[in-house]
Amino acid sequence: MPDRPTSTEPPDAQLAFAAELRELRRRTYRKPTEESLARKMGCGRSTVSAILNGRRFPNWEHTAAFVDACGADPMKWRDRWLQASRQIEEAAKGRPSVFPQLPFIHVPEARQDALLAAHWYRNNREFYEAASARARQARSEIRVTYTRRYPPTQYTTPASAQYFRTILDWASEDSDDERSVRRIIGIPERDGVPDSDMLSWARRHHEESKHILTYEAGVLRWTAAADGLNMALIDDSVVFLAFSGGPRQKLNGFSVEDPTFMSYFAAYFDQLWAALQPLEKYLDAVDGSCTGRPAE
Repeated sequence: MPDRPTSTEPPDAQLAFAAELRELRRRTYRKPTEESLARKMGCGRSTVSAILNGRRFPNWEHTAAFVDACGADPMKWRDRWLQASRQIEEAAKGRPSVFPQLPFIHVPEARQDALLAAHWYRNNREFYEAASARARQARSEIRVTYTRRYPPTQYTTPASAQYFRTILDWASEDSDDERSVRRIIGIPERDGVPDSDMLSWARRHHEESKHILTYEAGVLRWTAAADGLNMALIDDSVVFLAFSGGPRQKLNGFSVEDPTFMSYFAAYFDQLWAALQPLEKYLDAVDGSCTGRPAE
């Protein structure tokens, strides 16, 4: 069934359905733009605008793609779409609808009694393997932190090395998607002097990643003599949290796939990111202080 434009005042069922789609989009973390929705739906931006304004009733394929782009389950919208479609057809024939109005579809939101389903990872290998697998499935955005006392090269599991490689590979992959990776790197300092091992790794990492236009790194000057809480936020839905222990190689954690849970950590990440110095400028400043010349 093609999308149906209307030349007269749209029927109430069409306007109500458009209002539900607008509400779904409004409650989606990092609300998708009309351009990104159009790409997901395989149509033009003007079509998306007409659907959201109630001037055009979407076919099921466009509806399912829209709902999926907003992180919801399309099948939960199937009955509502069918009901609206039937009511619109009856209205076009001048007949009152014989179908009862379905209740408004409540999009996911936080509830006081909500239970979160977590996936638990017992060790370094399990955590990094799961995070790598999920990163390879990312659609548009990855946000990660690395705030530890030692550089990634001083951890022994192949899974951890593969995780760092996966993030850069995903960022540099040739794709029509709008991709973005932001990494917060905590560089330990004592009395204003950065840790030499971590600084050496940061320099190598910058050389390895500076040509990737979709990748950015910022530096958090880390003065605590302990690891920080590390996280990976993938798209707008899943959070990986890593907890390191006393021994250098000990790490475990969990992941939660929930948009509301995700939004709390995303807000915290963005707060940190706004205050950070880009990795390249940080390295220039450190090199300038070492040589006695001012950083450019």
